[in-house]
This record gives sequence, structure tokens and C-alpha cells, in this order.
Amino acid sequence: MIAKHIKLIILTTFVAVLIAMAIATFFTQDTADKNIYTTTWFTIIWCILTICSLPIIIKRLKGKLAVLLFHLSMIIILVGAFTTKISSKEGMLHIRNGEKTDFFVNKENFFKQELGFSVKLDSFLIKNYQGTTMPQDYVSFLTVEDNGTIQKTEVSMNNILKKNGYRFYQTSFDPDGAGTLLSVNYDPWGTPLTYIGYILFAISGLWLMFSKRTDFQKLLKHPTLKKGGLFVTLICVGLSTNAQTKKIPTISFDEAAKLKQKQIVYNGRVAPFNTMARDFVSKVYGKPNYYNLLAEQVVCGWIYRPEVWKDEKMILIKDKDLQHQLGVEKYASFADFFDENENYRLNNLEPTKAVREVDEKIGLILMLTSGKLFQENDVKISESKIKAEIIYNNFNFAKILFMVNLTIGFIAFFVMIIAQKFPPTIFKSLRILLIITLIFDLCGYVLRWYISGHIPMGNGYETMLFMSLVIMILAIIFGKKLKILTPFGFLISGFTLLVAWLSQRNPQITPLMPVLNSPILSAHVSTIMIAYSLLAFTFFCGVFSFFIKDNEKVSQLAVLSKIMLYPAEILLGIGIFLGAVWANISWGRYWSWDPKETWALITFMVYALPFHKADLKFLQSDRKIHLFFLLAFITVLMTYFGVNYFLGGMHSYANG
Repeated sequence: MIAKHIKLIILTTFVAVLIAMAIATFFTQDTADKNIYTTTWFTIIWCILTICSLPIIIKRLKGKLAVLLFHLSMIIILVGAFTTKISSKEGMLHIRNGEKTDFFVNKENFFKQELGFSVKLDSFLIKNYQGTTMPQDYVSFLTVEDNGTIQKTEVSMNNILKKNGYRFYQTSFDPDGAGTLLSVNYDPWGTPLTYIGYILFAISGLWLMFSKRTDFQKLLKHPTLKKGGLFVTLICVGLSTNAQTKKIPTISFDEAAKLKQKQIVYNGRVAPFNTMARDFVSKVYGKPNYYNLLAEQVVCGWIYRPEVWKDEKMILIKDKDLQHQLGVEKYASFADFFDENENYRLNNLEPTKAVREVDEKIGLILMLTSGKLFQENDVKISESKIKAEIIYNNFNFAKILFMVNLTIGFIAFFVMIIAQKFPPTIFKSLRILLIITLIFDLCGYVLRWYISGHIPMGNGYETMLFMSLVIMILAIIFGKKLKILTPFGFLISGFTLLVAWLSQRNPQITPLMPVLNSPILSAHVSTIMIAYSLLAFTFFCGVFSFFIKDNEKVSQLAVLSKIMLYPAEILLGIGIFLGAVWANISWGRYWSWDPKETWALITFMVYALPFHKADLKFLQSDRKIHLFFLLAFITVLMTYFGVNYFLGGMHSYANG
């Protein structure tokens, strides 16, 4: 009876924590911190959940050392977080060139706190990317004096100063560049304890995957997976283009072709003229070419003959109401936006999203004609990079692949509903096609990596490209044994690439923000995206299960989802903890209750429920577990899309 009451308390507090965290993300950070995250009641709920779970974990998991260590690692992490809460100190240190200080301002009470040593700012430097004015790093050159010992050091983004238990982080700087603002953190006990929990989680998680005594290995040998597969068929789709001609004053085709490789400074980096031209035409017209003219011809036409081009109907207006207000159809000319007195017509309209989008296009044209859209460049980069970028520009990898993969995936999806067998010839052909699409996608990703000089993980578009690669790789690796994964690989990667294409029709390659230039961040993002890819498989298994009546096939899909859940949950946890380590190095705090990290934690906790199905009767049938995976995927969507586009936070830089 007592055990039953304890289980009820655990479930109640677990749900309460989830609800509290979810609600908090819809408020501003200050409001959420004040009313939820830093409150006594929120801490008490976590303590009750931890304390009640501990005896059950120890009692039930005797003899299962890997599982026991896995659960204990999370308790250690929570204890470390509590230690940080009650014992750490945070603050800010502002110092100007040549000045010395031996205190910082506490973040909580704004009192001055002695450091026990002095810090002097010798100089502050903003390092830019080669040939541009785009910041690559911010560096504070310091002199630290402690009891007569003098130490020359520097603090920059992702490069901290450690001294007597204090850690200093580059946070900001004065507008005149003669002063710096450093974050100060003192947490000698909480952070190490939490890191021990992270390491133990990773070790025990991997142990769970490979130990022969765990449920994961038993699922891999489940008898339902050895029975008949599912049939797939596919078709080829032919695509054609219809070129139109247009005569208007501009440079010749040959001159435009030569101009492609001209190096300019655009969007904060050195790039070929072709990139700027395609971005401009795609943004204004909605397509990378205007009739039969190259993008370079369009740009030069606007530069040299704006009085003619201002009457060209090439400004795309998607909104029907705005078209009606301006008295135009799908396309408008630059002149259409000004009345007979040269007044800008958009100023008289309500600033809706559609108006702002069109206003941005007008601003882009004005920047081009005034010479502010790009600059001539003296610093040159390698010709191979320029040629690689032009090749990349000519192939819309995301658009091509999402159409191909979705076409094959949808046909496979509907045929699988009624098919009984999986012909070996069709299966082999499908795997070969998936390998080909993977290679094509990988070529585009590697090109983007080579061009940018950093792993493409800096925005939503790039992470979705990476996710599509992971999905196809997983489908190829595991599809040989679990044949259903091969068509799922096409379908899910196709959706992923569609989202990438829709989120940013003309994705720009930009230098990384200084804080994002970290290998830990790349590992964090890639691990998280692999986990989301695996959870996407469980979602589509759930979708598919509602279209079939054969209980054996439903059971097969349930086993498949459970298999995917193990590495997904472990990788998601590792990814969250890598993100915490990166945040600690970059910001001075390993956890700040930012909406994205909060929803990632919610996702991790929700997907942990199926592992405890012995206590949760609603997860014990195959069809109910599929329903769970369908509903649980909402947390993934909130983590990746909801936060980016609706909630904001420090992770909003990840927007496509």
C-alpha cells in the first residue's frame, strides 16, 4: 500500500513539474524566473520527486547495474543543480582600459563582492573575419595580480579565465571599444558534481545499449521483426522547365558569366558576385533567374539603368489583400510603390507581415542602387572556394531532394498499407536509390561546410539538412534488417528537407556568431538532431499503425519504435548535457531555463515514460504506445519549431 502511494506521489510530482515548465516557457524569462523557476515550491517538487524515486530505484534495479547507474546519474545531476542553487554566486565585472578592480557586482542583490585579487584591463580587441567587418571573436587582454603574483591572460568567447574558484566569461563591451563586461561565476561544488552526473549518464547510457542483459538487446531479437516485411514500389518523376525571353537594358551574357567569380564582401564575408546576385533576385522575384536573364544581368541592370528597371514587374507580392490595396497582381514594379508626389505608399498601410516582407524587398533594391548591398574586396580567398560556391548556388539540393524523397516515400507509404511481402529486387533497388540520394545530399552539405569554413549547424536550415542526412544514414544502416525503415527513410528525410526548403527558400551562408564558434556546440546540435531523427521514426510508426488492422504488423511497428526510443533517449540526454557544458563555457551557467533547453528537458522526461510501462497501464498495449508516440512528438515540434518561431530566447539565433 505504501509503495502504491509513493508511486502516485512520483507520478503527480512528475506531471506537475512538466506542466510548470511548459507554462513557464510562455512567459518572459524574468517572469518565469521570478514566479516559477526560483520559487521554493518548484524546488520542493523536484526534491519530493527525487527523494521518493531513490528507494524504488535501488530496490527494483538490484542486479541491473547499468540501469541503476543510469538512474543514479540523473539524481546526481539534480543534487548538483540544487548545490549550485544554494551555494553559487553570479555577477558582472565592468572595467575600462587601464583600470584595475578587485570586486564584482552580485547579480542577485547588486552588492559589491570582493574577489581577493585584482583584474586590470590592458586592452580590448574585436577580431573580424578576413576581409570583412563581421566579428569573429571578442578578446579582453587582462593582467591578474594576486599577492604579488602577476599573470597576463586573455578572455574571449568560449575561452574563460579561471582563478581561485572564480570563472570569468566575455559577455559584452563598451560601444567605444575601450571597456569590457565580464560575467563572473563562483560555483566550486555544484558544477563539478553536475558534470560527474553527466559523465555517469553517458557511460551508463552506452552500457544500456550494448549490455546483453538489458531490454534493448532483447528487443533487437524480438521474433516479430523476423517475420514478413512490407512491400514498396516507386516511380520516376520527370521535371522540365519552360524558359521565357525578356529584352531589357543590361550587360551581355558573356560579361555576366565573367562577373560570376568576382570576389566581393557580402553579408559579412568574402563571396562570389554570383551569390549576392542570386540572393537579390530570389528575394525580390522569388526565383533565382528573371526570364532568360542571369542574376548577374539583373543586378547590373538595376545598378546601371535603374530608371528603366524601376518599371519592371518583378517584385513578388504573395498576399492577395496587399495586391488589391496596391492595384497590382502577383508582381509589382518599383514605381508602383510611389504615388504621383513620390510618397511611399506602404507608409499608409498597416505594418502587417506581408507589408514588412515587401518593404524589405524595396529596401534591398535601394541598398543595391545606392551601393550599400556589397563592397569591393581587396582581400582574396582561394579560387577553389569561389568555384565551389558557384557550383553550390546552381544546385538547390534541398528542393530537388525533398521532391524526390517525398514522391518515393508517399508511394511506399500507401502501398505498404495493403502489401503483404517485400520482393528482394524492389528492396535492393530502393536501398540503392536511398544511397544515391544520401550521396547527393552529402555533397551539398560538404560543399556548404567547405564554403563557410565551419560545420553547418548555425541555423535552422543547416540543422534540418544535417537531420536529413542522419535519417537516411540510419535508414540505410538499420534498413537491411528492419526493412520498413528504408521507405520511412525516404518519407521522413523528405519532410525534413521540405521544412528546410520552406524555412529559407534562399539560405545564405554566413560567418558564425563568435559564441557559436565551438566544437562542443557542433557536437551538441548534431547529437540532438540524431535523437530527433530517431523520435521522428517512432512518430511515423505511430501514424502508419492507424492505417492497418493487422495486429501482428502493429506489434512489429511497436517493437521498432521501442528499439528507436533507446538510442534516441540516451542521445537526447547526452545532447542536452553537451549543450549545458557549452553554455557553461560560453555564458557562465550550465542551465538558465531558456525556453529551448526547458522544452528539450520536457521532451526527455516525456519520452522516458515508456521505459516505466510496468507502472503505467495505459502504455502496455501496442496501439496505445503508438498513440503515445504520436502525442509525444508534439514536444519535439515545440522544442525545435515552437521555441524558434513563437517563444524566442537565447536559442532564437537558430531560426532559419
